[in-house]
Amino acid sequence: MSDFVVYVIDDDLDVLDSIATLLSTSGYKVKTYHNVYAFLESKENSSPGCVLIDLVMPEICGIESMELIRKQRLYYPVVMMSAYGDIEKAVSAVKLGACDYLEKPFEKEKCIQAIEYARSQLNEEGGPADADSQEYLGLYDNLTRREKQVFHLIADGQAGKQIANAMSISYRTMEKHKANVLNKLGISSATDIVHILYKIKDLPGFQKDGNDA
Repeated sequence: MSDFVVYVIDDDLDVLDSIATLLSTSGYKVKTYHNVYAFLESKENSSPGCVLIDLVMPEICGIESMELIRKQRLYYPVVMMSAYGDIEKAVSAVKLGACDYLEKPFEKEKCIQAIEYARSQLNEEGGPADADSQEYLGLYDNLTRREKQVFHLIADGQAGKQIANAMSISYRTMEKHKANVLNKLGISSATDIVHILYKIKDLPGFQKDGNDA
């Protein structure tokens, strides 16, 4: 899709310039906006693409902005960005339709990965799952039953002490299970768990519970 555009919405002009430079030098067409209203009023938002939008903005937050975009029948995949590592916000964003979630500051490779995943959603809507999702399903299947419990409790937005209490285990044991989950899935952040769940939950063969100890 040669006319694919990355629309970036952020109230911080320095961040807009930084992301635009990062993506432009990586070969992407980029258009920037300081809020969602500027994006919606623009005459240059008709090309197919994806939207990178900041979660926390003064006038209207990213989740509300995403809802406005949907109401305008602009069905672009949305990647939510935030400088705050808040798992509950990540859960809310993904449940409401964001295809991915980036924690600022993010690495170039991670940003491009999120954009390419968004592009695959635009190109293959209703089609078979991408190879990335299938790979994550395989890694998920290798988790033990306890690790899968931790995985799903994190994805539900529960904090460490809540998870330990729910599983009737010590906080230290919970942290060990969490570290194993991150290591086995090849990820570094709890918010990545939310991304993975929403990539694999509708795949054939996905099972929430396992039988191993």
